[in-house]
Amino acid sequence: MKSLMIILALITALASTALPSYALTGKEIIRKTEDAMRGTSVVGTYLITVKTKLWTRTMKLKAYDQRAGKKSFNEIYEPKKDAGNRFLMINKNMWHYVPKLQQTIKISPSMMLQSWMGSDFTNDDIVKESSIEEDYTHTVTGTATVDGHPCHVILLTPKPDAAVVWGKIIYSVRQSDYLPVREEFYNEHNVLKRVMTFGQFKKMDDRVIPTLWKMQTVSKPEAHTILEIASIRFNTAIPSRTFTMQNLTRK
Repeated sequence: MKSLMIILALITALASTALPSYALTGKEIIRKTEDAMRGTSVVGTYLITVKTKLWTRTMKLKAYDQRAGKKSFNEIYEPKKDAGNRFLMINKNMWHYVPKLQQTIKISPSMMLQSWMGSDFTNDDIVKESSIEEDYTHTVTGTATVDGHPCHVILLTPKPDAAVVWGKIIYSVRQSDYLPVREEFYNEHNVLKRVMTFGQFKKMDDRVIPTLWKMQTVSKPEAHTILEIASIRFNTAIPSRTFTMQNLTRK
């Protein structure tokens, strides 16, 4: 009997070492993804190329993002005809300054799903008005190999009181470092509307990140939008005056 108890104890010990002692929840995985991609703040320069069946154009954008207080400020510098367009978001309130009209337009919640500057990105994508960490519940549905990367697959469903535009999001992140590989956006009728893929993983500033993001609208297979990160800095102090109406409307 004593020998049997010893054998059982050894089997239990081996089993406990063979299995992971701790598995991350969906929320913990998403938080790691957000920390890796955004840090506490981001200052970056981006090239956004919009391709349609008839034309292609590229915009150069500088963006400031501060997670605390949910603040962002973006300004287009190129091409000349779009230069000076600015976007400000402060805790779910968004404004667009149009230099040609010298007017500031308040973006209502109903407009967050509208196209940003004719691209496949929405206003919500650019200013990150909704938070995938705070506005959704997160369920790990399994693992999969996505674009050659072993991934955790997370189902994001909106919380009942969240003012979000998607019925659900399926998010695939690399198991090795929790960086995103693919996002699928579904409407409230469970219809796939858009797919975002992430590629060209390389070191920028103090970390490895995907530097090329492609947004594809399912109903427009001949068109897509590509965001390329030209430069980026994480966890840097951003002057508070950046996120002001005065900065938005400056001449």
